[in-house]
Amino acid sequence: MHQRLGTTFIYVTHDQVEAMTMGDRIAVMKDGVLQQVAPPREIYDEPVNMYVAGFIGSPRMNFLPVTISDHKAKASGLELNLPKAPGVERGILGIRPEHFLPNVSGDDAAIDLKVEVLEVLGSDQYLYGKVGSDDLIVRVDPQLKISVGDRVRLGLNMQRLHLFDAETEKALF
Repeated sequence: MHQRLGTTFIYVTHDQVEAMTMGDRIAVMKDGVLQQVAPPREIYDEPVNMYVAGFIGSPRMNFLPVTISDHKAKASGLELNLPKAPGVERGILGIRPEHFLPNVSGDDAAIDLKVEVLEVLGSDQYLYGKVGSDDLIVRVDPQLKISVGDRVRLGLNMQRLHLFDAETEKALF
């Protein structure tokens, strides 16, 4: 109908899938306050804060509290070098479930996930588990043979990491 009429529509929904598939631009609001307005891809790839990052995407983005020293971020079961020094001592690392890598090379940041729940959905397979004391959801190849109780070593796609200020919850990168 939108293409046939050639006019602007405002469609209000709480369903992020509808918003992502139907909208040319999405306005994300929280408690009546506008958080971000952008095309769907930008909302997904470059959320301005933790609220937007957690609202868009299914399953939601993983959030891990980290302490930061210069270019190093450390969580309970993870340590990695950041691309730049963010200028804060405490942050929240954001990693989408699909941004884990099946293979780890020598220089890659890696996690060791203890699998607690396995969800096989045909074209997708989700692992729910712990890295240190942090809960994580990871999407892996559905052909990967994994069982509950296994430990799985996975790399992180460093180009797709997000870092949020622990105090303001605003995106740092």
